[in-house]
Parts: sequence; structure tokens; C-alpha cells
Amino acid sequence: MPLNSLPFLCFLPLLWIIFRFTPPLWRWVVLLLFSLLMIGYFRPWALAVVVCSSCFTYTAARAIPRKQYPKLILCVSLVLQGIALLLLRYVESDNSGLRFQLQESGFRTDTIFYTLGFSFYTLQHIGYLIDVYYGRIQAETNPFRFLLFSSFFAKFNAGPLEQPSKLLPQFLNPNPVQEDLSYGLQRIVLGLFKKMVLANHLAPVVERVFGNSGTLGSLTVMAGVMLFTLQLYFDFSAYCDLAIGIARLFGIQLSENFLFPLFSDSVSVFWRRWHITLITWFTTYIYYPVVYRLRTYGQAAVIAGITLTFLISGIWHGMGQTFLIWSLLHALYLTYESLSKHTRLGWAARFPSTVYRLFSMGLTFVLVCFSNLFFRAGNMTQAQHLLEALTQVPFAHQGLVNGFLAPLAGGGYQEALFNLGMLFVFMLVYLGAEKKVYARINTGGFYALQLFILLFLILVTGVFQKLDSFIYLQF
Repeated sequence: MPLNSLPFLCFLPLLWIIFRFTPPLWRWVVLLLFSLLMIGYFRPWALAVVVCSSCFTYTAARAIPRKQYPKLILCVSLVLQGIALLLLRYVESDNSGLRFQLQESGFRTDTIFYTLGFSFYTLQHIGYLIDVYYGRIQAETNPFRFLLFSSFFAKFNAGPLEQPSKLLPQFLNPNPVQEDLSYGLQRIVLGLFKKMVLANHLAPVVERVFGNSGTLGSLTVMAGVMLFTLQLYFDFSAYCDLAIGIARLFGIQLSENFLFPLFSDSVSVFWRRWHITLITWFTTYIYYPVVYRLRTYGQAAVIAGITLTFLISGIWHGMGQTFLIWSLLHALYLTYESLSKHTRLGWAARFPSTVYRLFSMGLTFVLVCFSNLFFRAGNMTQAQHLLEALTQVPFAHQGLVNGFLAPLAGGGYQEALFNLGMLFVFMLVYLGAEKKVYARINTGGFYALQLFILLFLILVTGVFQKLDSFIYLQF
């Protein structure tokens, strides 16, 4: 059940009332029962998968410090987790039976074994087993509390990826105070605004570009790719706002996943601000171990760590060639930044800091958008059409309206152009005020006017019937 769905939002107050009237020591049981109920309601058989996976991980973690061959237990557990992840994400069915999908990225594919949130809680399980093996944490002794760590409804679908040392202790005695309720409510409303007013209105614009790339001019395709990057940001950060806000209503603090990444002045800074918990996981369990083992090779170790990390990240997102190119592009960006650090510092000293920073922000955004062309394209054929369209003459000799705005708006008539213009206004105003909005919420105060404006825009311009699912649920 999506966090922005009407049934969930209607049932949430009832759950909160039950939670509040439950003794503090037993509130985690209420959260566990609701989490399992939510998973089972959305996909009944997915409940069996998450329970079995959690039981396996719990048992393996308990066995690691007790048995004679802990490394063997860890390796076998990780291999089995990896095999399960590949099967559940990439095995598809057709009339001839089961097959392993490798050829196309299938941006919106769904497999018969696909399980809601499986990729995210599998990564959590892998990190948990590694941490237990190296003694960074103690294995959880309560199997039901560990099951709650795996299935907690607020973050189950698409993260944030939480460290067990941070999240598990919070389940012992969750006790929200008034500041938690104010903070949680405002984050929920902000998430709904970003999803229903911004991301959902951007979705058909992006679909028109990627679905008709062969007939569009270069500037239209360029705008569509940039708008997809904005859509992806608004959509996923909206989900994280909802997850963080909902968890906070119950006294649970989840990790931040975004830190204004669109204002990054380098690709490395971008990845420190985008999907922070996932990047932290890849950095902790892949990048650092690779660099450490190859440390005698100097800069080559860093390049190898970057490349392997992004290759695995690309495979995690999808097995298609487009995701491979996406991952290699970011590996190339970061490798260049690593090798040119001193050169870029020299450039920065020659220009005014504001000018250099604005140029760096613009270049970073363009580079990220170019890689997202492959991330969004359903296959290499579509990506090729998009690249060919980028080489065409701007507007295709049809003028600004017919050649550029009309394809984005879905037609050249006045109402469509007005709606597109208002969407651009909403996005620019929000991005200009984004840091201030979060700063006000983080003070712990309740800002009624800000809340009223967001609710008004949601009710008047929000998309309620269509495009309810979040993009990152497929990953």
C-alpha cells in the first residue's frame, strides 16, 4: 500500500490512536503487526518472503559468533541473499516459462517474483550480517524485533536504508512528544505536495518526450531529460518525506536521504547528497573494502573502487545495457574529479567564487541529466533515438511554441501551455524556497500558514487519481 494512498492516509490516524493507548513497552508490537498487515494487504505472498528472509538472516547472525566457522556462515549467507535478490528482481515469465531478463532495462518492468521492497531490506540484511561478523554490533536476540527492523512499514517500500545500531534501539520504547507530531505532520504534507503537485504533473511531460523521441527537436529532448531529473528528485524525496514524517509520528527517527542535491557543485558532492543512505551502504560495504585491499596501488585503488561500486549500483538498479552505461558514466565523472582535483582548484582560484560555483552547479546538473537519459530510457534503441534527437536543429523550424513548448505541454492550445507554465512556476518557487522550508520545519515549530498553503495547492492542483506509485518502488 503506497504511503500516499488514500486508504493508508485514512487508516494512519486510527493506527496512531491505537499506538498511543498501548503501553510503551508493547508499542513495537503494534508497529510490527501493522507492518505485516500492510505488506500482506498489498501483496499477500510477499509477506511470506519477508518473514522467511528475516528468519534466515536472524538465524545466520545469531550463529556467526557461536559457531566454529563464522566466515563460512557469512559467505554462504551472503551468496544465498545475492541469489535470492537476482531471482526476485530479474526472473520473468512468458508463455514459454521462466527466463532471466538481461537485454533491456525495462524501466517499469515487474517480475512474477518481484517483492515489495525486497531490494532495500536485502541490502539491510547483508549489511547487518557483515556488521555482526566484524563485531560492530551485537546480533539482535529478539526475532520479532528484528522482523520489525526488516518490515517497518514507514521505510519498507524504498528505504531509507537504516543501520540496525540506529533503528533497533528506537523500537524498545517509542514515545513521541508534541514536537515529533508537529515535525511529522509537516513533513507528510510537504511530501504530498512534492509528489502530487510537482512529480505527478511532471510525469506525463516526461513520458511525452521519452515516448516520442524520434519526432522531437533537440531542445525538447534536452528539456525532457532535465525534467525527468527533477521528476525523479521530487518523486523520491517526496517518498522519503512521507516515510520520515510518518515514522516521526510514532517517535521513530529515520535517516535523511536527500540534502539539496540539485545545488551540488560537483558529481562527488551530488552523490553525498542524493540517496544518502544507499550511497553510504555502497561506500561502507564495497568502496572502502576495495580501496583498502588495493591501497598499495595508490590512485588506481580509488579508481577501481569507484568503478566497481557504480557497476554494482547499476546492476542493483537494473540489468539492462542502459543502466550499465549510466553507472559507467558516473564512474567516469568521479574518476575525472579524483584525477583533476588540483587542476580544478587552480581554475577555482582564477575566477570569482560565485561565478565558478554557479558554473560548477550548472555543469554538474547537465552531467547528471545526461546520465539520466540512459537511466530513464527503456532500452538502448530508445536511448539511441534520444541521442539522435539531441543532434537535430532546435525547434525543427517550427518556432518556440510549436517546436518546443507544445510537445512538452501535450498540444499547442492555450490551456495546455498555461498548465505547463504554472508547473514551471511552482517548481522554480519551490526550489528557490526549499532550504527555507526545511529550515523552518527543522526548528520544531508549527507553521500554520506554510501548512495551509501546501494543503491548498494539493487540494486545488494535486493529481489524486493517477500515477500514485513512486518511481523508486520498482528498484
